[in-house]
Amino acid sequence: RENLRVTQAMRFQAQEDGQWVSYVHGRIKSSSSVGTAAAMVHVAPLEGKQVSEDVIRETGKKLAMHVVAAKPLYLSPDTVPEEAVEKEKEILKEQMADSGKPPEILDKIINGRMRKFYEGACLTEQSHMVEEENPKVSKVLKGIGLDVKQFEVLSII
Repeated sequence: RENLRVTQAMRFQAQEDGQWVSYVHGRIKSSSSVGTAAAMVHVAPLEGKQVSEDVIRETGKKLAMHVVAAKPLYLSPDTVPEEAVEKEKEILKEQMADSGKPPEILDKIINGRMRKFYEGACLTEQSHMVEEENPKVSKVLKGIGLDVKQFEVLSII
């Protein structure tokens, strides 16, 4: 890949007693930190939970691998901008405009499809691609006693 240029720089600083964990995908043979895509995740123990550094690193690495593969757009449903939610709802309403269903049924259908939207777009709602049986990311983290605070995806386009 020739003519690469830096378009963005980031500074990562862990908060509380959490840490940033990374994963680099498509590594170049002579380097452990250069590849075609990477993810950084900030994971921290849930309040009142004690989690070892090794468990935080291992869980964070698996989560970063998931982020590279799944490419979530948002951390959780709470972090999706209102305009994105409204746009998605408008698209769904337009798709069902000619269905002839009563408004209360349409609202239930739209709420169900919004859950599907969140499952695709939000990290905490996605099925974990690196864990057996693909449980929801939030369920895996809660079971370990961790929370994901932030993530970043970096890639060569």
